[in-house]
Amino acid sequence: MSYKPVTVSQMECGRKIANEKKVGSRRFQKSLDDGSFGRFLDLLKMDEVLPTPGTRIRTLSAKITLDQPWQEAVNAAGPDTPDDYNVRKVGDLYLPTGTGTKKAEYVLLNYPSGDGSWEKALALAESKGLKKTVPREVFAVGRQYPKLHRELEVNPMYVVATTDCSFGGDRQACSVWWIDSGRKADLYWVSFFGSSDDWFLFRKEPSASEPQP
Repeated sequence: MSYKPVTVSQMECGRKIANEKKVGSRRFQKSLDDGSFGRFLDLLKMDEVLPTPGTRIRTLSAKITLDQPWQEAVNAAGPDTPDDYNVRKVGDLYLPTGTGTKKAEYVLLNYPSGDGSWEKALALAESKGLKKTVPREVFAVGRQYPKLHRELEVNPMYVVATTDCSFGGDRQACSVWWIDSGRKADLYWVSFFGSSDDWFLFRKEPSASEPQP
C-alpha cells in the first residue's frame, strides 16, 4: 500500500468525532502525551503489514548507529549482560554495514499461542516484503525501548535479530532479554525462539512514495 500523508480535512473529521464523543481537549492531549494515540496509529499500521491470524505485531522506529563498537552496543542494549556471555564473542561475524546513524521502521512479530518458529517467522516476513535485521538493530531497540516489556505486557520477553550466525558449530542469533527491571543481550540457538515470549525483529522498507527518515 502506497503512503499518502494524512490530510487537514481528515484531521478535522477526527476532531469532530472526538468532540462528539465528549473526549475533550484535556483527554485528547493526554492521549498524545502518554503515547496512547500513537499506539492506536500503530494498530492501523499493523493491519497493513501483517494481517495474519495467529500473530501479534508491534511497529516501532529506532535510530541505529551503524558502526557502533560491538561491546558498546551490547552494553547499551543490555546493561546487565555478564562479561562472559557468548553474545560478546560474535562481533566479528556482524561487521558494520555503514557509518553514522540511520532511522528505520521495524515490525516485531510474535506468536502468542507459542506455536512460532525461526523458519515460520522468516517465511511470513519474506512473504510480506519485510527484511531481516542484524544485531545492532535489535540492540538499538533494547536501548531505546527499556520498558518495551511493560508496554507489551510480556514479562519476561525476548526480541531477536533475524540474521543468524554460526557459533560453536550451531546456528544462533543475538537477542535482547527484558525481565522486570533487568535487561540483557544474549546469543541463543535459533531453534530456541518461537514461544509466546519471543518477538522476531524485521525491517519495514519504505515504499517509493513514502518519505525517507
